[in-house]
Amino acid sequence: MHTVSIVQFLVLVLYDLSYAGPLQIVFTDQPSHITVGSEVHLTCVVSGGSSPHTTWISPTGLLPPNSHMVNEGKTLVITHFDVTNNGQYICVTSDGFQFAHHVFTVNLHPATVTTTTLPTSTTHAHKTPTYTAVYGPPSIVSVVIRPTFYQYGDDVELTCVVESNPDYDQLGWNMLTAPSLIPSNLHLNYTANKVTLHINGLKREDIGDYECFVHNSVGSMHKTVHLTRPH
Repeated sequence: MHTVSIVQFLVLVLYDLSYAGPLQIVFTDQPSHITVGSEVHLTCVVSGGSSPHTTWISPTGLLPPNSHMVNEGKTLVITHFDVTNNGQYICVTSDGFQFAHHVFTVNLHPATVTTTTLPTSTTHAHKTPTYTAVYGPPSIVSVVIRPTFYQYGDDVELTCVVESNPDYDQLGWNMLTAPSLIPSNLHLNYTANKVTLHINGLKREDIGDYECFVHNSVGSMHKTVHLTRPH
């Protein structure tokens, strides 16, 4: 009798899943033109499944502090958008049996080309020439892992220094693994022409390949480093 009850329960579960239809993201929406300081809404609409739960993650595993979710997790809102918010955001939905996701890529609208006036040593100071910056794809100057020797439990930093003219509109780190496997102890910190990935309390699941990427309106560059297991 007990076995029959279990079989009946499984049949009911499978019936409910088939009746609800396959879990899928049927509609997505994002702005096509993003300016500094604007409020950005990223939306994904889910269909099917059995009472699915929807949330958002980023390739680093951490959403920016100026973001929050509304509409039962279907919309991610990023307020006061700036260059540090450029990158990918992933809408993830699951009902415990099925899984679906959609990757959004958002960037600030390319910056306006500017010119700089440089002083010269000539006595005719009022006739200073106009210097126009030479535009081109960005470059990665260096990628450094600190400390050089580390153990599990240590805080580890991966720092990527770049040069970009025009200014970059996208800079960051990606852990080259499935979004669902990205650990939660990764955090990004930005300073001028530099992005640092902080790994708080190194764990076994943090070991792997990491990619620094930079993009401007002319081109892009990326460099991959392998974080090895402690000796």
